[in-house]
Amino acid sequence: MIAGPRLAVFVSPHGFGHAARASALMGSMHGLVGARFEVFADTPRWFFDESVAGLYRYHQVVTDVGLRQLSALAFDGRSTLEALNSFLPFDEALVERLARTVRETSCRAVICDISPLGVAVARRAGVPSVLVENFTWPWLYEPLFGVLPAIRAHAEMISGWLSQATHHVQTEPVCDRFPGVDLYAKPMSRPPRSTRSAVRASMGVASDEPIVVITMGGVPEPLPFLPSLRALDDVTFIVTGASETGVDGNVHLFDSQTRVYMPDLIRGADAVVAKAGYSTVAEVWAEGRPLAFVTRSDFRETAALRSWISREMVGFEIPGEDFAAGAWIDRMPELLGTPQPLSRAENGADAVAGYLVEALELGGPG
Repeated sequence: MIAGPRLAVFVSPHGFGHAARASALMGSMHGLVGARFEVFADTPRWFFDESVAGLYRYHQVVTDVGLRQLSALAFDGRSTLEALNSFLPFDEALVERLARTVRETSCRAVICDISPLGVAVARRAGVPSVLVENFTWPWLYEPLFGVLPAIRAHAEMISGWLSQATHHVQTEPVCDRFPGVDLYAKPMSRPPRSTRSAVRASMGVASDEPIVVITMGGVPEPLPFLPSLRALDDVTFIVTGASETGVDGNVHLFDSQTRVYMPDLIRGADAVVAKAGYSTVAEVWAEGRPLAFVTRSDFRETAALRSWISREMVGFEIPGEDFAAGAWIDRMPELLGTPQPLSRAENGADAVAGYLVEALELGGPG
């Protein structure tokens, strides 16, 4: 069999959402043309192993700053600025070294989610670049200009790099629509690998017993309400981001370093409680599960996510300041009683992969 095309993928390390979206795209592109990947990231290698094992080689490098998080629901603006001061402008030796790797591995293009460094490396390597995003860091930084004026220069520098991307793809929920974007796509999500019954059997949960997944994504968040979950002993809770992995009655706990494949957990569940972040929203939307979504009042992405979730999904909002107190636990019967929409057959990752195969002239199946 002829080997498929090789592509470089630069992934922002902010949480796990960008890695999940990039993995969804890699999986779809491999399915179309047998593509293989050189992944440049600081996201843990195990995360990619859970999604695209055997399809990539890993190069550990800080590709982006994003926001420095204090927890899943709070960020540190000054630490973010300090990190940007170190990250920008790009180190010329680093750009040259990464570009040499891109050339030596015969990568046909560089996909960037949403790393500006990837665009710089692509230009140095002489290959096309693809920006994939539902928001960009300069847009997200704008509300900070008043309190951290120095961050404006960094935002402008990042904007300058992102504007040089050869191709630009935006995926729902889009926060800031750019004119002249090459493709708007539905949410991109990794597909489940297990059946609903297999997921439940692996946890010893009966087919008619309700399951609720609680996840705050790839950044830990205090979970002081865990004892209250034990009181709802007719519901099984699967909680990620706990301090340690284990089972406490009806509560299955996973710490942040335990490998979990979220699309399978969502398929096995009846409802989800989660931070309103891209990958979880996309994967819950794809499975058609009710969502109680936790919002962040100081995060610019929140308004766009709230609007899109309210229009496209069922469930209710949990303001971030109310999450830790756990009063929302009393609404679990309401969430579980919400009629579930049908799962979606359309995955934005397939549409983006199809566009890129044609735009990058990657040819037929490998």
